[in-house]
Amino acid sequence: MSQRSHRDPVTLSVLWNRLIAIVDEASATLVRTAFSRIVTDAWDFSCALFDEDGAMIAQPTRGLPSFIGCLATAVPHLLRLFPPATLSPGDGLLTNDPWINTSQLNDMLLVTPVFYRGRIVGYAANIAHSPDVGGRLLSADARELFEEGLRLPPSRLISRGRLERTIVDIIRANVRVPDIVIGDLLAQEAANTVMGRRLVELLESEGLRDLRALSREILGRSERAMRAAIARIPDGTYESRVETDGFDAPLEIRARVTVAGDEIAVDFTGTSPQQEMGINCAFNYAYAETVFPLISISAPAAPVNAGSLRPLRVTAPEGTILSAVHPAPLGGRLLVSMYVQCAIFRALAPAVPEGVLADCAAPAWTPVVQGLNQYGRRFVDIIFLNGGLGARPGRDGIHTLGFPAPLGGTLVEVFENEKPMFLERRELADDTAGPGKYRGGAGLHFIIRCESAGPITVGLRADRLQHPPQGLFGGGQGVSGIVRLNGNPQHPKRTILLRAGDVLAFRTPGGGGYGDPRQRDAVKVREDVAAGLVSPDRALADYGVRVE
Repeated sequence: MSQRSHRDPVTLSVLWNRLIAIVDEASATLVRTAFSRIVTDAWDFSCALFDEDGAMIAQPTRGLPSFIGCLATAVPHLLRLFPPATLSPGDGLLTNDPWINTSQLNDMLLVTPVFYRGRIVGYAANIAHSPDVGGRLLSADARELFEEGLRLPPSRLISRGRLERTIVDIIRANVRVPDIVIGDLLAQEAANTVMGRRLVELLESEGLRDLRALSREILGRSERAMRAAIARIPDGTYESRVETDGFDAPLEIRARVTVAGDEIAVDFTGTSPQQEMGINCAFNYAYAETVFPLISISAPAAPVNAGSLRPLRVTAPEGTILSAVHPAPLGGRLLVSMYVQCAIFRALAPAVPEGVLADCAAPAWTPVVQGLNQYGRRFVDIIFLNGGLGARPGRDGIHTLGFPAPLGGTLVEVFENEKPMFLERRELADDTAGPGKYRGGAGLHFIIRCESAGPITVGLRADRLQHPPQGLFGGGQGVSGIVRLNGNPQHPKRTILLRAGDVLAFRTPGGGGYGDPRQRDAVKVREDVAAGLVSPDRALADYGVRVE
């Protein structure tokens, strides 16, 4: 690639969009060939493309922000263990080690070297949430990592295009749904194969020997764009304190965000120490959950790659809930990690009020269910339940939207067909949205009745029952969540058994409001009442609007 061509904006734009198309095609391949609903319906995965030095170049147009951040750190880590000289065409490197990958055993990282003309020119990589890794059911009530399932050290799942049968047999022998787990791993391999093939086609069609010049240009431009965006934020040190429900007692996340010129540093000193129960997070995942809101505030439309991450620094003391050390249990890590975006938005609200959200309902509620279905087959699955998005400057929050993880749910008809459970209620929850000039998003009512002859195990993973989402700039808080079994309140992080006729009810929290509720347009208040989102009593009490 000539010096002139790779700096030409038009050429660069074309090549950049081809790279995005490559990763998007890989994502489509993974979602269409995977076996588990966790991938096919919830999209609990992400793909990314890396250059030959292990620097992330491109991510897909749809993916989990946390997985993207983890890929950026996990792939270089894996390549230090498997230098290029030790790799061959057709190799596939696998690990679910939480301290390398995404802080949870259920997430599988697969990295594939891309060869062209006899040498490595890049790496295709993806992370997907596996439905099962053995051990106790994925939950927050384990006391050691060893209880949580099979831990795979960095290994070759595939050698020169052939599956390593020993690794496959070890996995199959340790999981409840081996065909689904291995099927998803093969789908991950297919996605990487597509990325590699399309990258080689790009190099051939453009007459390029490798990605070096293109990568250098993309990463350099991304870094400069991010630095320019950060420079527009007023310098200073901004602090926040966020309290979470914890397991049996509240926990605290403290964030100190320092903006200095064109760089941002975040320090989580003062955050609660790691816990005996499984609501800890390894640092790599906390890092990913931190850089995402920083990018959202600074340059939300910018590419997310190694270049845009260079001006961002994150630190957390070891032994805290955001930097737990082995063998801390991690099965409920989202119950602390998803508060990080809240801490960042609260801290930077005084500096960039136009760029932040009020508190969202996050953490997402992700109860895990397992048992025998009506056809006698074992199932393991996650029920993804989202609450309301926090209100934004100039816009209401969105109802039941996954944030910071845009995870979807399975269709009701499919859910009931595959599991011996009947969905009694799935609808927006009224009077849950935080009031404000801009209203928060509403939470969700989700009620299921067990129709199984045998017990169904449910690993509850829910938060914000005690600490509802807060509003910003005078906005009111969203309403906290509820978890009930047969009408009785449940510990939201314990594993329970459902038997025939049991009814499990969830109400997820609503998002916080933004701005003084008394400044909300009365027409919008009446529309919310007509839509069943706000009751007439709350309209009068919160907004001063009488609706007959």
